[in-house]
Amino acid sequence: MTPDRILPPRRNLPYPAKWLCEQLAHSRIELAQGVGHSFHAAGRDVERTPFVDYDLHFVVAGGLEYAFPHKTVRCRAGSCVLLPPELPFRERVCVEGQGVELYFAHFQAGRGDLDPLQALDLPLVAQPPEAADALNLFRSMVDLRRAAKGEQPWGLLHAKARLVEFLALLLEAAWAKRKLNFHPSRVGPPWLWTVLEAIDRGIDRHELDVNALARRANLSPSHFTHQFRRFVGIPPKQLLLRKRLERACALLAAEESLSVKEIAGRCGFADPYHFSAQFKKWTGSAPSDWRSNKHWPD
Repeated sequence: MTPDRILPPRRNLPYPAKWLCEQLAHSRIELAQGVGHSFHAAGRDVERTPFVDYDLHFVVAGGLEYAFPHKTVRCRAGSCVLLPPELPFRERVCVEGQGVELYFAHFQAGRGDLDPLQALDLPLVAQPPEAADALNLFRSMVDLRRAAKGEQPWGLLHAKARLVEFLALLLEAAWAKRKLNFHPSRVGPPWLWTVLEAIDRGIDRHELDVNALARRANLSPSHFTHQFRRFVGIPPKQLLLRKRLERACALLAAEESLSVKEIAGRCGFADPYHFSAQFKKWTGSAPSDWRSNKHWPD
């Protein structure tokens, strides 16, 4: 399956959603031990202590209300809720006379000191498409994580893959329903969002380099590189190169009429020979050969 971070030109996602896709695709997402299947009796109304991790609920029957200091949401059967860490809340069964059945999973997300999910307005409720299939995916994740505690260590790896797939379904469904609200000021210093957007929008300009980005951040190049790596997890030069090569893959796949030289120019490479060398080093194939086989890099 093509990674979500490689977005062909025809998929014109607005920048905040695209940024979230790319950051999560490169983040370390870890499924915690807290996964399972639970039932709540009718009338349940309790104060919950803050979670250390994110908590993901899939409500199978009934409905729950989650009251946080800043926001209250309701999640009914067939829907999911993504709950933020480190905030107290009140949990109440909200369908009179009916209990609640749900699956739940705790997880962590991050990349360097940057947690892209912090940019979202949580809690977030969304109904994934094909709810029955989504429920089976969630149930499989829970079963595999539980099995990993015994004599099936591969189960943890498979469970993590299910979690990433489910998060992609949930966030895409929330975006389609216009339920994703972004707050970039929560993620790192103020200049970080400006720099990441400049990289995304100016990747076709070969003059966009570490020095130019440092000027946007109003930092010296060395301090900028150190701080950028702290929050994003990789140096800015490496991110620039990778995003240029990812764009090259997208153009090679989608624009058959463009020559390799034209694609190099559209991806910010002033020298097509340097582009070809970097592309082969990254993918293992020359651009023209890759266009025929389309073996997407990890």
